[in-house]
Amino acid sequence: MLNDNPADVDALMQCKYTGSEHTVAETIPEKVMSIGENLQIRRFVRFAEPTNVAYVHGGGTRAVLVNLAVEGGIDATEIGKNIAMQIAAMNPKYWDKSLVPQEDIDHELEVQVALMNNDPKNANKPDEIKKKIAAGKMNKFYADNCLLQQEFVRSDLFSGSVEGYIADAAKKLGGSVKFVNAVHFITGEGIEKKQEDFAAEVAAQMNMGKA
Repeated sequence: MLNDNPADVDALMQCKYTGSEHTVAETIPEKVMSIGENLQIRRFVRFAEPTNVAYVHGGGTRAVLVNLAVEGGIDATEIGKNIAMQIAAMNPKYWDKSLVPQEDIDHELEVQVALMNNDPKNANKPDEIKKKIAAGKMNKFYADNCLLQQEFVRSDLFSGSVEGYIADAAKKLGGSVKFVNAVHFITGEGIEKKQEDFAAEVAAQMNMGKA
């Protein structure tokens, strides 16, 4: 993948396997026979630049690749590793609040209003008031679901958000670091996807609040 930069899995399968005249597609059956386990290439990612830090978690069940823009000639490996650990532990749905699609924001606002409609303390409040209360809860939504707005899990290193940690750690090293992108692969992800309807989601959040 590093040498040929294939566009997708199909292209990768036609690349020559390293140290061999055979393609990847031709080599995989041989590897399956030799190790006695089925092997399939489902997905991959390749970031050419600027700085990449890889991290494998949970005995190989999770793999994270973090892509950073680094200035000042500093070594941002530790920063990248800590971000990757955050992603593996918290599995954020979005990298930054600016990346949350408007339809997801609207959906979350609807969920919050629905929760209030089912709460005797808030059910009789005017709709406009409910909408304002729901909008006020979006910061918590971002903190729960967006990587850079999440509370940094390594409180021994920094107390605050992930974006705050990145800025603080880079400053201490005498440079600057910007989170660009990341990929989080989880074993089996995408093979089966659980579907929940809107009513079930509201009910689930209500039950969480009672726990």
